[in-house]
Amino acid sequence: MPATAIGRISIPKGWAYDVGVSFENTAKPILVKSVKKKGPMWGKLRQGYLVHGIVLGDNRKVEGLNGGQLKTLLENTSKSPDRKLLVQVAFPEEVELRFGSNHTYNHEDVGFEQLGNKIILKKIHNNELKQQILPGMQIGSIFFEDVGVEVFGYKWSDLASCLKGTTNCRIIMWDPKRDAPRTRKTTLPRRLDLELPAGVADLGLQLTATTSRAGEKQLKITAAGTAGAKCWLGGQGKLLSGMLVQTLLVDNYVFSDLKTSQGLMSTLAKTSGRPDRIMMLERPEENGTISTSKIINGKLSKSNAPTVKKDIKTQKIPIPSSNTQLGLEFEGTATGVIRIKSSSIRNAKVGQTIVGFIDKDGTEYSDIADYDLREMLDMSQNTRNRFLVVKDAQWEDNVLSTTAEQECEL
Repeated sequence: MPATAIGRISIPKGWAYDVGVSFENTAKPILVKSVKKKGPMWGKLRQGYLVHGIVLGDNRKVEGLNGGQLKTLLENTSKSPDRKLLVQVAFPEEVELRFGSNHTYNHEDVGFEQLGNKIILKKIHNNELKQQILPGMQIGSIFFEDVGVEVFGYKWSDLASCLKGTTNCRIIMWDPKRDAPRTRKTTLPRRLDLELPAGVADLGLQLTATTSRAGEKQLKITAAGTAGAKCWLGGQGKLLSGMLVQTLLVDNYVFSDLKTSQGLMSTLAKTSGRPDRIMMLERPEENGTISTSKIINGKLSKSNAPTVKKDIKTQKIPIPSSNTQLGLEFEGTATGVIRIKSSSIRNAKVGQTIVGFIDKDGTEYSDIADYDLREMLDMSQNTRNRFLVVKDAQWEDNVLSTTAEQECEL
């Protein structure tokens, strides 16, 4: 056995291969692929550890096993006491950690440090996280969920201000033996809808008016931190550099002519008291143009709608034959959308929109209003094979258009 196999870890009596731990079947030494949280080996084994063999209860040492052979041996000796795994502490190739208000861990639970060209996990303050990984791994990439941006190859001095407070992110940790990312790379989302908190009158972002190759005026985010204002996104604001401001949505009204920083700031100031505001951003295409969405007569032109919208899939969901067992409430909006208000139906989620109905004969009805749907449900009651067609809600669904002056007068 190699000298690097440094430890013996006791195996609980009755513990077999398939209880809480998965191994790579063919590798020698055996790679630990995963360890069940709160399982009998949680905190003893970790993802990435290498198993070189096993010591049985009669002190017999068995080495050179692969995962399949270890499984058989563990099952055959599950009643034997005093078994031990011969384990080498090692790091996994990569592991994902999630931080922020939507996840288990907080940013204060860890401490990072720049060492050469790598950002190393130096400290772990959370006991549960200590059971999962060991200090020493390096940051490979970070996906910032709140702004949809993924970054590689950044220095810690660039990232420290972004990883604070409630920022939701997924950090991919790498084996420290791997080479650090060679180049700095930022992957922007194709489109981003940002909810603006009430009271925000200044984005705290530097905006620059530009012109596309097609001659269209654009408003580009070039940095974070305007004079005298802080970005409401905190340090994440600087990650949006390069995104284009498409429009501002306030209570389903679209402000589409926002091609100057003065125009956008004026509109933000006049609508700062409104709680339902969404700023819509788009990523420039690689060739310097963007797939802009034309707003015609207060609605988005279907031929020019964002390509993201085309990727939104519908889902056919079966519903009970009796309306009393439906467990669903919906409402029609001023823009003609049927929105789900509450639901106990599996896969029908609050906030989704209903875009169709399929009756027992397989006939599908689309482009229906809420009162049409209620009538169809009544007429088809006590029949089987009824379905709703739903999709995730999108802001493009028949929004209305107005100007900043008109909105502030409402």
